[in-house]
Amino acid sequence: MKTIFSFSKILLDWFEENQRRLPWRGATDPYKIWVSEIILQQTRVNQGWEYYIRFIDRFPNVKILAEASLQEILHVWQGLGYYSRVRNMHIAAQQIMQNHQGVFPHNYLEIKNLKGVGAYTAAAIGSIAFRLPYPAVDGNVLRVITRIFGIYDDISQQRTVRAVTQLCQKLIDENNPGNFNQALMELGAIQCTPKNPACEVCPFATQCMAFAKKQVNVIPVKSIKTKIRRTLSALFYLY
Repeated sequence: MKTIFSFSKILLDWFEENQRRLPWRGATDPYKIWVSEIILQQTRVNQGWEYYIRFIDRFPNVKILAEASLQEILHVWQGLGYYSRVRNMHIAAQQIMQNHQGVFPHNYLEIKNLKGVGAYTAAAIGSIAFRLPYPAVDGNVLRVITRIFGIYDDISQQRTVRAVTQLCQKLIDENNPGNFNQALMELGAIQCTPKNPACEVCPFATQCMAFAKKQVNVIPVKSIKTKIRRTLSALFYLY
């Protein structure tokens, strides 16, 4: 395996050449990054694109969002689903106005304490907007890291997520954490995909343990116990 420095360099070089041109890419305004991350939590990029533009056009900053009526916000969000996301955003915008004098918090823990913001979103906002060296670990990142490093632990377990996060903390480029996080997510989104990944042209093809062992379709490992339990519960309810 290449050194940590080489990992970061390989990743960032790939990102420079292959990143998609998205309406929120390149933004350093934490508000816009926040909006994009919340939209993309349960929404595909091609669907979220127009909603992001429409949302930012109507609510261009925290103050306007905080002062808007929930009814109007829900109307702009209509069609995206998972409405708790935008309800939480409205509350978080009011938190920022009340507790941070209308200024988006610069501290990771303060960002994470906003309504509806978890560890991943706080790390994404913090790293991209404020260059805070926190790894943003989502499903794409879990898939990329477990494949490259040959990790067979169940990614549905929090201990695995913590272990991957700790590994990413060692790998992250502290001089460019925002692009590092975006690059890992992008690699998982467009190349190291769940099915039929483009392994032959992957920048980590010669380092990837899953590719070397022909285990790409095995890793990441994810338990199906939760899915089975939900199915059994549904059947019990029907009968």
